[in-house]
Amino acid sequence: MRRWSGFGKAALVILIVGVLLPVGAIAYGFTLGPRSSVLSSNSMAPTYRSGQRVLTYAVEPGDVRRGDVVLFTVPMEPGGPPVRTLNRVIALGGDHVSQCGDQPVQLNGSSLDEPYLRDNKPGGERCFDVTVPAGEMFAMGDNRPLSFDSRYRGTFPVSSVIGRDHGSAAALTTVGLLLVLGLLLLPVALVLSLIARRRRRTAPPQTSAYPDWALERTP
Repeated sequence: MRRWSGFGKAALVILIVGVLLPVGAIAYGFTLGPRSSVLSSNSMAPTYRSGQRVLTYAVEPGDVRRGDVVLFTVPMEPGGPPVRTLNRVIALGGDHVSQCGDQPVQLNGSSLDEPYLRDNKPGGERCFDVTVPAGEMFAMGDNRPLSFDSRYRGTFPVSSVIGRDHGSAAALTTVGLLLVLGLLLLPVALVLSLIARRRRRTAPPQTSAYPDWALERTP
């Protein structure tokens, strides 16, 4: 009997896990807060092109890292309404970043490797030499000649970041895998429960280890 009830217990555990995984995946997706944006320029080409829809996910300011592609809000002009901008984080608070002409960007005294640049051209029309203040970020577009970024507008508050592109949809992949795994576990739980029920029905009746006369009550 213990072996048969084991199927039932296994079915219950797998059923619970199979239900919790999709629920957790959905909760995880809502926590990330996916935000869909359509680019209106080629300032991030060739990584992202004008008209392309980009999904970004909520990120805490303290989790923003160099190299992240972030969606943030910034006024186009002082006192003007904020607009959403997609740029790549080059430097963060305390970093020293500089560049002039067609030379590579210098970050804390070392040349920055930027394989994502359009035509592999790191330069632009504006030289800069900046020590990024605490709580700020220096961000630029991948298409430097067309990007109106920190070179012209100064550093941006990290707190203005409203989303980060996870690249290759890592977050969506995680959510999808959890959903699929949960759905696959449900039929497994059903099969185990059917096996447990069938064995319960076909099990021979239990017999006592004692003879009948030992079960009779004495007057």
